[in-house]
Amino acid sequence: MPMITPATFAETLRPGLRIFIAGCAAEPTAVLDALAARPAALAASTLLGVPIASINRRDWSALAPLECAFMTPELRAGLGAGRVSFRPLHYSDAFAWLRGPARADMAIFRCAAPRDGSVSLALTHDFVPALMEAGAALVAVVDPSLPDVPDGVRIGLDRLHALVDGPSATPLLPVDEPGEAMAALGRHVAGLVRDGDMVQTGIGTAVAAVVQAMGGHRRLRFHGGMIGDPVLGLLDAGVVDAVTTGVAIGSAALHDRVAREKRIAFRPVGVTHDAARIAALPSMIAINAAVEVDLFGQANSEMIEGRQVSAQGGVADFVRGARRTKEGRAVIALLASGKGGSISRIVPQLAPGTPVSITRGDADIVVTEHGVALLRDADLDQRAERLIAIAAPQHQVALADGWARMRARF
Repeated sequence: MPMITPATFAETLRPGLRIFIAGCAAEPTAVLDALAARPAALAASTLLGVPIASINRRDWSALAPLECAFMTPELRAGLGAGRVSFRPLHYSDAFAWLRGPARADMAIFRCAAPRDGSVSLALTHDFVPALMEAGAALVAVVDPSLPDVPDGVRIGLDRLHALVDGPSATPLLPVDEPGEAMAALGRHVAGLVRDGDMVQTGIGTAVAAVVQAMGGHRRLRFHGGMIGDPVLGLLDAGVVDAVTTGVAIGSAALHDRVAREKRIAFRPVGVTHDAARIAALPSMIAINAAVEVDLFGQANSEMIEGRQVSAQGGVADFVRGARRTKEGRAVIALLASGKGGSISRIVPQLAPGTPVSITRGDADIVVTEHGVALLRDADLDQRAERLIAIAAPQHQVALADGWARMRARF
């Protein structure tokens, strides 16, 4: 199959298409640039996607109306203007949506250079397989700098609609060194992990702190949607035996490593987030972050001060899946306060209009730098008491007073 330029590809598009744009490190920047330079190419068309906050920083809705199953700060203006249609779907449901109801005509994604008649999805194997199942026309944007991973999804050249020459910068995600409070949070969470556990984590500073604290563990395995640089240290130290993930995002060192690391298997969301598959895993502990948790155990992981800045993503898939595994646990980790200690992230009740990313019925374990609150099977008063005990000390009296006022209305 001959390789064409992004500009040539843009000229081939017919009006009125429904086009999936891959997110994470598969964002086809070169093609998006070409489409921006030729606005008529997307006449009457609609974009579909799952862009990820802090990674995909472009406003896709500036090119065409966007239907998405995740939110980023860059899309908020489009959401307010009606150019963005946001679907608050679990990742497992987003995969099913793209596989059918989304009615995608085409999918555009970055990939590694062709080898042996096929291309590797490189760092991002999450949603493109759903579009493959849907029969969408597949447009592979080749970047030779992307890794051809040993174990992951491959697509035959004969399945492609077009092969586009599109090298572009791969998004990097550096992680800040955890401070004292974050390190304490990490130690508390790591204390809940047992040798031989199946572990799921997200990415970010909190996860880095947890991973750093797990250095003394052995025979761990990872199963999740995304990994970052901290996993490399665990592989090198013999802490982790194997990893199953949908996406790898982090530094150039991580991207280089996955090209030769046979202990990392890349799988689509239909595998990584499938409830039946997760429930069949032994002794799983899911570790995820939240913006705030209220005294009922409800967690908000997607909105800050009334602004939609992220989405629930796969957190509920893993929380529910982990709780159903034998000896499974689901941990929500967060610092107890923010803005220099002036606000509590343990709150009496989520504010009206705030989405509940994790329901109180799904709540299991909440951890802050001040300790661990075990919520499974706890009654309402026990939940409140345990959560107040791990709140920042300067906010505990106010939280107790708030609970007493709410309790009086029950």
